[in-house]
Amino acid sequence: MKDKKLLKRLLFYAKPYSVQFILVITMMIISTGADLSKPIIIGSVVDLFVNNTKDTAETLRILLIYSALFLTVLVTSFILVYIQTIMLQNIGQKIIKKIRLDIYNKMLDLPLRYYYQNPVGALVTRVTNDTESLNEMYTSVLTNLFKHTMFLTGILIMMFTVNVKISLYVVCSIPITIIMTVIFKYFSRKAYRATRNYLTEMNIFLSEHLMGMKLIQIFSREKKTLNKMTDINEKLFKSGMRELYAFLVYRPSLFAMSNLTIALVLYVGSKEVLAGAVTIGTIVIFISYVKDFFGPIEQLAEVFNILQSAFSAAEKIFTVLDEENEIESGTLEINPDSFKGDIEFKNVWFAYKDEDWILKDVSFKIDIGQKVAFVGATGAGKTSILSLISRYYDIQKGQILIDGKDIREFTIESLRTQIGQVLQDVFMFTGNIEKNIRLGKEEISEHDVKEAAKMVYANTFIEKMPHKYKQEVIEGGATLSTGERQLISFARAIAYSPKIFILDEATANIDTETEAVIQQAIYKIMEGRTTIMVAHRLATIQHADNIIVLDKGELKEMGTHQELLNQKGIYYNLYKLSLNH
Repeated sequence: MKDKKLLKRLLFYAKPYSVQFILVITMMIISTGADLSKPIIIGSVVDLFVNNTKDTAETLRILLIYSALFLTVLVTSFILVYIQTIMLQNIGQKIIKKIRLDIYNKMLDLPLRYYYQNPVGALVTRVTNDTESLNEMYTSVLTNLFKHTMFLTGILIMMFTVNVKISLYVVCSIPITIIMTVIFKYFSRKAYRATRNYLTEMNIFLSEHLMGMKLIQIFSREKKTLNKMTDINEKLFKSGMRELYAFLVYRPSLFAMSNLTIALVLYVGSKEVLAGAVTIGTIVIFISYVKDFFGPIEQLAEVFNILQSAFSAAEKIFTVLDEENEIESGTLEINPDSFKGDIEFKNVWFAYKDEDWILKDVSFKIDIGQKVAFVGATGAGKTSILSLISRYYDIQKGQILIDGKDIREFTIESLRTQIGQVLQDVFMFTGNIEKNIRLGKEEISEHDVKEAAKMVYANTFIEKMPHKYKQEVIEGGATLSTGERQLISFARAIAYSPKIFILDEATANIDTETEAVIQQAIYKIMEGRTTIMVAHRLATIQHADNIIVLDKGELKEMGTHQELLNQKGIYYNLYKLSLNH
C-alpha cells in the first residue's frame, strides 16, 4: 500500500475525535505563540540593562513587568501542554481500542482457510504489537507534525521580523539540514520495517515452538531449536542496531550544524553590534531562536521515524482487515422450534484450491433423526463433508440443503448454533470447567451445565474434583486426561441443544475403558438428533442407520453395516482389515 493511502485510512479512525483534535491544535497555537515570545522577553531584558538610561526604580519596575510576563508565558504554556497531552493520550487509547477490536472482530469472521495459511504468532502480533505501534502516531505524530512545522515557521517569521540580514545567514543552513534529514529518513525507514518483520518472525517462531515443546524434548531437538532462535534473535538485534546507528549519525550531525549556525550568528551579529546596526539583545534573541530551530527539526525526524513504524504496522493490520471472506452469510434466521435437521447433498463438487477436487459429484440424503456414518481412506473427503455442512468452506458446484433450503440462505450464526460438533482434538480454554461447557453463552444456566455433564457421564469425574464445576482449567486443559476433555466436549455440545450432531473421530485418541463410557454418552446424545459420524474404528459405527463409503472424493457405496458386508466391496475390505488389527 502507498503511504498516502495508509495515512488516509489511519486518519479515518481519528475522524470521530475531530473536535478534540481542533481543540488540541488551538491550544497548540497559543502555547507555540507563548514559546516564541520567550526569546523576545529575554532579549528585551538584556537590552534593558545594556542600554539602561532610566533610574533604578524605573528599571526595577520594568524588570518586574518582564518577569511577570515571562512567568505568565511559562505557566500558560505548561497548562496548555499538560491538557494537550492528557487529551491526546485519551484519544489515542480510544482509537487503538477500536482498531484492536476491529482486527479481532474481523478474525472471528474469517474462514478456517485463513488460519491454516497464516501462523498464529503473526496474527497475535497484528492485535498486540502492531496496534501499539499506531498508538504513538495518534498521540504524538499527527499533532507534533503540525506543532513543529508551525513552530519552525514561527521562528523564521520572528527572526526575519527582528533582523533580515542575520536571518538570511541562518537560512543558509536549512538546505544542508534537509539533506541530512532525508538521508536519515531513508535509512531509518528501512531499519524500522526490517525490525517489524523480524519481530513478527520471532513471534511466529515462539508461538509454534512453545506449543510444540513436548515434541522438541521427545526428539532432543533443543540445540537445533536454540540455533534457529539465535539466528532470528541476531537478525532482530542487527536491525535494531541499524536503527540506533542512524540516530547516532543524525543527532550529532544536527547538533554540530546547530552549533555552527550559532557560531555564524555570533560572528555576523558581533560585527553588526560593533557597527551599531543591532543590539546585544537581538543577538541573544537569535541565539535562542537558532537553538529552538534545530530542536523541532530533530523532532520532525523522529516524527517521520514513528510514522514509518506506524505505516509498517498499519500495512500489516489493513492486510487482515481487507482479507475477503468468500463465505457470505445468508439472511434467513433459523427458528430452533421449527428446525428439523434433514440434510441433502445434490451433485456436490468441492476443492480447497482450483480444481483439485476433494469431492466429486457427491449426492446423498440424511433424514431427520437418522444416524449416518462416513468411512473411507485418509483423503477420501469425509472431514470435508462435515466442514461443508457447517459452512467453514463453500462448494463450487451443486447444492447442500437443510430442511429443503440451500444452506447459503441461512445466516451462518443461526446455522452453526444448530450443529453440535465433537472433534478428535478437544480444545479447552483457560477458566473453569463450567465456563468451558458454557463457552460464554449466558443463557445456559448452571443447572443446564450440570444436566449436560450428567447426560454424558462427565459428572462422574467432575464432582470428584475439589472445586467441582468451578475447577480451574489451564491452557489446553493440560490437567485433564484425554477422556475427561472429550467428555467435557460432549457436554459442551449438548448444552447448546443442537438438532444436528457431528462426531469427527471423537473416540480416536481414547483408551478402551474410557471409550466404553463415551459410547454410552454418544448413544444418549444421538436420541432425537440427526447424527453424522466419521470414525476409523468401524466397530463404533456398526449401528448407524446408514453408512456412506467414500473413495478419492467419490461416493462408492451406501447402506447398513450388514448390507455393505454382503456387497463385499470397499467397506467389506476395510472391515476385514480392521479385524486384523
